[in-house]
Amino acid sequence: MKKVLKLCLCIIGMLVCVYLIYNHYEYQVMEDSSKPVFDYDEKSSDKINKLKEEYNNNEIVMYLEIPDALTVPVVQTENNDFYLNHDISKKESSSGTAFLDYRNKSLNDKKIIVYGNNRLDKALPLSKLLDYKDESFFRNHQYINVYTNSGKRTYKIFSSYIEKENFDYVNLNGYTGLGYYEHLLDFKEKSLYDSDAIVDENSKIIIIETCTLEEGCDANPSYQLVIGVEDE
Repeated sequence: MKKVLKLCLCIIGMLVCVYLIYNHYEYQVMEDSSKPVFDYDEKSSDKINKLKEEYNNNEIVMYLEIPDALTVPVVQTENNDFYLNHDISKKESSSGTAFLDYRNKSLNDKKIIVYGNNRLDKALPLSKLLDYKDESFFRNHQYINVYTNSGKRTYKIFSSYIEKENFDYVNLNGYTGLGYYEHLLDFKEKSLYDSDAIVDENSKIIIIETCTLEEGCDANPSYQLVIGVEDE
């Protein structure tokens, strides 16, 4: 009888352990969407479709990766407000989730912008952008990979800096021809560190933005920008 009781207690103990491990893993996946959730050997469209199915969200438009730094799914909806306080499954969350500017009609736009929250109390995927203040990190993390339904795109980072005053970079359609080229040169000039990436009036760029939390993003906006040019 004692042996049977011991056996039952052992089985119960094992089941409890499995349950705790599973719940810890599930919590980690939900809390940290920076972890890869797909096979890199798959077609890009298959990756996006799997993410849509996993998170039950058809608004997932791409998966963003800075190798050895961050990976995060990116959504897009009809405004730039909803995903500031909703997670990738559309549940209310103060952490929000990374999202593409609603004004970007196509990933072929000359300038696409990805936004994401930053928090003091826990690490979010785009919090990693603040590491670009360090020159060594900047030099060793030079590329952004973007996976979409149409394939993979790679951007070379040519600018990284903190913007506190001029937020004109969010203007998607105000620059054409040489004016656009000068706009890109302004990004290069503001960068904390030099880059050999080449830009011109035909360049397609990606801007990734998060709050620095230096003085609070609402009253005193301060944003870390990481900007890449499509590497063709």
